[in-house]
Amino acid sequence: MCTVPLISFFIITILSFWLLKRWRNRKTFPGPVGKPFVGVLFDFDLTTLHLKLYEWSQQHGNVFEFAVMGQRFIVLNCSDAAREIFLKEPNASIAAARPSTFFGKYLQENYEDVFFASPDSKWTKRRKLVHRLLHAYGEDLVNNEHQIKQNLVGLIKEIQNLHDQCFDPRSNVEEFILNGIENLMTGNCTGRDSEMHRIMKQFDHISNDLGNVGIDMLYSFFPFLRFLPLSYSQKIKEWFKLKQQFIGTLEKQAVHDAGKKGIYHSLKKITQEKDSHGQQWFTDVNVHCLLINVVTGGYLTTRGALLSLIQILAKRPELQRAMQDEIDSVTGTTREPALADRHQCHLVEAVTLETLRYISHGVITPHCTSQATEILGVPVGKNTPILLNFWTIHHNAEEWQEPFSFRPERFLDKDGSLLPSTDPVRKRMIVFGLGKRSCVGEAFARARMFLFVATVLQSFTITEPDDADLSDLLPREMETGHILQPKPYKVRFILREK
Repeated sequence: MCTVPLISFFIITILSFWLLKRWRNRKTFPGPVGKPFVGVLFDFDLTTLHLKLYEWSQQHGNVFEFAVMGQRFIVLNCSDAAREIFLKEPNASIAAARPSTFFGKYLQENYEDVFFASPDSKWTKRRKLVHRLLHAYGEDLVNNEHQIKQNLVGLIKEIQNLHDQCFDPRSNVEEFILNGIENLMTGNCTGRDSEMHRIMKQFDHISNDLGNVGIDMLYSFFPFLRFLPLSYSQKIKEWFKLKQQFIGTLEKQAVHDAGKKGIYHSLKKITQEKDSHGQQWFTDVNVHCLLINVVTGGYLTTRGALLSLIQILAKRPELQRAMQDEIDSVTGTTREPALADRHQCHLVEAVTLETLRYISHGVITPHCTSQATEILGVPVGKNTPILLNFWTIHHNAEEWQEPFSFRPERFLDKDGSLLPSTDPVRKRMIVFGLGKRSCVGEAFARARMFLFVATVLQSFTITEPDDADLSDLLPREMETGHILQPKPYKVRFILREK
């Protein structure tokens, strides 16, 4: 009578031992050992996950893994591993997916954007669309360069009116960036005191807080937290309020300035298109989500880079003079710098590259496997998050000599010329991502940075305050968020004699 239960018991016992042995013998990457169930969730500050990952990389190597709430995460901390995975098939396609994120699911309408969504036929069409529009309204048009120069003229006049005073340059830099983004969206600039600028600035800063990978990880595992009276939950409510204000103001502005066109107008027009089945493939939700990608991506990255560069140069007068000599030799002291001058301004380009490497302010980008695969010989299941750890990659002592020292000469050859993009040193720079998920706005961002730096240094010398110490910019101490930002500081802009 007991034969069947006994046989079942023995089968289950043997199967359990076999599964346990197989689990223990499975091939994995090294990594920190967390606590049962929660893993390493309570082993780091959520807002500074990038610093903990750097610390773990010193212990566990260039590729390691950790677990949170039973979810396995793989972390890439060197450029060789990143290039191997994201540039070579089949993993280049498999690892191009995005993991489930709170921001993408709840704030971006269940992944109706480009950044947070995983590849499928609609995502591919949306990405191609954004790429085409950025080229149409961005770096490929002469009038866009003209618009950037016009914004710089206003910036230069504002600084001149300060008469060498000591001031915080944040507001000036922010207006320059927001003018460019607004012009890209609508073909118009409403200026610093406008409702549009106020909304975009607040919206971007809250998005930066909520987009922090550590915070997103917590809310992804426990989405009910958004209903509790927590500080980040309050920011989520404010985010939605600002989003509605942004969309409403944008629509009013588009109607008022009907003669001017930008990305917004093109996106709205595309909502009228039908696919091969006669269905609307691009909706108003897609319009709003893509504009959020453009606004937050274009503002936060450029803001962090330009404000960091100003602080860095104020502490390095000799480097600044060398850059000014180069700019003067190319443009003279009267002609405005142009994008065509980039090819002759090797030091300016090297300083820009080193700034982006040094701060590496887009600290972590999450990817995900769309199917089971092997990564560097280790089996990896479907839907496994892969963290492309830019911050550690660009501060990896195995790849960069004195990684926490600011050394733009690392990007120059012995003759002072900029290293080509095929040089091994340049190939370690992956600030704008790799492969199918690389940043579509890279050329636009770098062009804007060059014009800003060349134009400002042609007119001014940036110095430390007379009555206070200016601290050097330290990457570990930057303000946290999805995109790191330098802490507030003050400098002086001294008008150059010509």
